[in-house]
Amino acid sequence: MNKNLFLKELKRNRKNLMIWSSIVIGFTFMVLAIFPYMAEMGEGITSLMESIPPEIGKAMGMDADTWSSILGFYSTYYGVYIIVLVSIFTTSTGATIISKEEKDHTSEFLLTRPISRKDIVVTKLISLFTLSLIIYGIQTTAAVIGMQLFAVTEVDWSVFIQMHLSGLVLILFFTTIGVLISMFVTPKKNFMGIVIGLTFGTYFLNAIGKSADAVSWISYFSPFNYLEITKDPTVAFNYLAACILLTLGVVMLILSNKIYGKKDIAG
Repeated sequence: MNKNLFLKELKRNRKNLMIWSSIVIGFTFMVLAIFPYMAEMGEGITSLMESIPPEIGKAMGMDADTWSSILGFYSTYYGVYIIVLVSIFTTSTGATIISKEEKDHTSEFLLTRPISRKDIVVTKLISLFTLSLIIYGIQTTAAVIGMQLFAVTEVDWSVFIQMHLSGLVLILFFTTIGVLISMFVTPKKNFMGIVIGLTFGTYFLNAIGKSADAVSWISYFSPFNYLEITKDPTVAFNYLAACILLTLGVVMLILSNKIYGKKDIAG
């Protein structure tokens, strides 16, 4: 790893990190702050939830019991929005962290320095996953603080940890996809369209598959299908699925490194 390049990448991405961290912190606190008011509605919210068509409830991971606690309320937003928001940041950063040297016409300068292509890739990937873990840690800390502030009953922290571990695996998996995409797509100003389509698209594939048995097979094409990101204490953490997704992520990183090593780099 090249220390100077590592620090440079952290500095380059600090503004985006601050912006996206502010977004997820604000959204997390907003969701948790709403819960006490929802809890006061009591039977009213239960009746509302029971009036929602079962198909929609399954697709969004919602039912009357889910909203009976702050963790259940939080879980309906964690899987739908928070993981997707964090994944958009990490995946778009992964898609640009290597390819932007071509886009910004700085690759010629970088490649003439006493640093190999392998060291460039390794250093940039370390900085990428450092940024990913920072925003994940910030959001998790915000969620813990928010639950301490707004919970009206005891929080099942074991379920919370399981949800967030599943979320971390999904975030890291999407991040590696972003890196691989950049190896095949011509560098552009940003990859946001592709990234949003990927993250939201795979989430909705899972949601559609859960909404109706006739199309349940669709959910098998979504990584969201294999890890539990809603409040369900009866479902254990899927270690096998987590290991498979992380292994696929490592494979994609190795493939990206090989492609970059042989790629014709535009100055």
